[in-house]
Amino acid sequence: MVFTSPLFLFLFLPFTIIINFLLHKKYRNIFLLIMSSAFYFYGEQKMILLMYLVVLTNYFSALGIDAIYKREEEIPSSKARSKATAKFILYACVLVCIGFLWYFKYWNFSIAVFNNLAVNLGINYQFTQVDKIILPLGISFYTFHCLSYTFDVYLRKMPADKNLINFAAYVLMFPQLVAGPIVRYIDIKGQFENRSISAVGFANGIRRFCYGLGKKVLIANVLAKYVDQIFVLPVEQIDFTTAWFGAIGYTLQIYFDFSGYSDMAIGLAALFGFKYKENFNYPYMSKSIGEFWRRWHISLSTWLRDYVYIAMGGNKTGRLRYYMNIIFVFLCSGLWHGANMTFVVWGAWYGIFIVLESIVLKRLLNGKDLLEHFYTLIVIVFGWVIFRADTVEYATGYWQQMLGYNAAVIQLPEIVKKDVLIAIALGILFSYDWREVYKKVVVGIKSRKQHKRFLLFKAFSYVNAIVIFLLSVMSIFSSSYNPFIYFRF
Repeated sequence: MVFTSPLFLFLFLPFTIIINFLLHKKYRNIFLLIMSSAFYFYGEQKMILLMYLVVLTNYFSALGIDAIYKREEEIPSSKARSKATAKFILYACVLVCIGFLWYFKYWNFSIAVFNNLAVNLGINYQFTQVDKIILPLGISFYTFHCLSYTFDVYLRKMPADKNLINFAAYVLMFPQLVAGPIVRYIDIKGQFENRSISAVGFANGIRRFCYGLGKKVLIANVLAKYVDQIFVLPVEQIDFTTAWFGAIGYTLQIYFDFSGYSDMAIGLAALFGFKYKENFNYPYMSKSIGEFWRRWHISLSTWLRDYVYIAMGGNKTGRLRYYMNIIFVFLCSGLWHGANMTFVVWGAWYGIFIVLESIVLKRLLNGKDLLEHFYTLIVIVFGWVIFRADTVEYATGYWQQMLGYNAAVIQLPEIVKKDVLIAIALGILFSYDWREVYKKVVVGIKSRKQHKRFLLFKAFSYVNAIVIFLLSVMSIFSSSYNPFIYFRF
């Protein structure tokens, strides 16, 4: 079940909201757990057992680690043994969770890499791949959700929660279950214990959901059809102009697809009294690759920073080790997105540019705002080509077309329609952060005590959200093409 399906919009969501309001507060967490389980079960059936197993593994591991720490406080002489035992439990938990993730997502990829390496080294042995490994929906997200909790308990950032219902509801919460953002339990644990739903918060949640729905349906989906037509063509049939339109189209598609989902998740959470952190902050306004990654998929970037990069020593090591840490973290980021060499290369692509910025680029471009922005966008657009391509060879061939190596074969007007041009224009327009302009207008109206105009201005934002919702619903019913890019991760 996806957020843009009629079943979700007109049956599942209204039913869940109404019953949630009618229930006493002490029953709301278990109700959300039941409905989130039903949400996941609708699409995955028996794979839900795997998710329950991951939840239980982390729940009991955290309890075990917490019990060891409490015993250590009572018996200080057991500190060394306690630390070793806690580390053993943590490693065992990580091994189980990453083991599941590796098998379902990376097993056949690992075998393919090994077999290719064996051939290149002249080793006459090949492993057999497993047929039909089905990737469980959202496994990358719920695995990272669970592990962040266990890591935080191990690092003594929070005590273990004995309430299994609350912890399971946190992991399975349907707004962020299958495509994030990666919400940490330490940030919202208190909201499971005590939260309220105000009229303003509920209205803002609906507005945020509608805006996210519009991003997804009215921009990302329109661009997806057109982009898919280009990226299935042999590279020699793609001319310079089409190649650039395809790359720019995908750059906008993936941003509005994923940020739209995050907006919907944040809005949905607000309807049930939860406050999620932002996951995107207008990344295409960045003036460096480092800044881009502080603005793009913030929950993943901070997760890798806090639990991988810092654990490896971060920047508190020698220069060479620091660069290696950066490259490794970005390789992890690439692999997290998928089991394909394109994702590995994509991760390395960004890691290399982060290192280059640290060594020389930031110094060379400092103060040259327009040049900084142009350089950043070029790196991002070329990077998304690697991400979108099925093979590294296709990506490099596509790059050649973007650089004008071959003559035109496919004419642009045959692919690009009016709706695509409108979607591209809207995508470029809304990639800019208009919040400061909006705030100045609102503050200006308030300061002049024009209360009626202020109320009309605020009301317009809600009316606008309703219009976007209606247009999105019309588009959903008129088209069966409704992919979510990040569902495959």
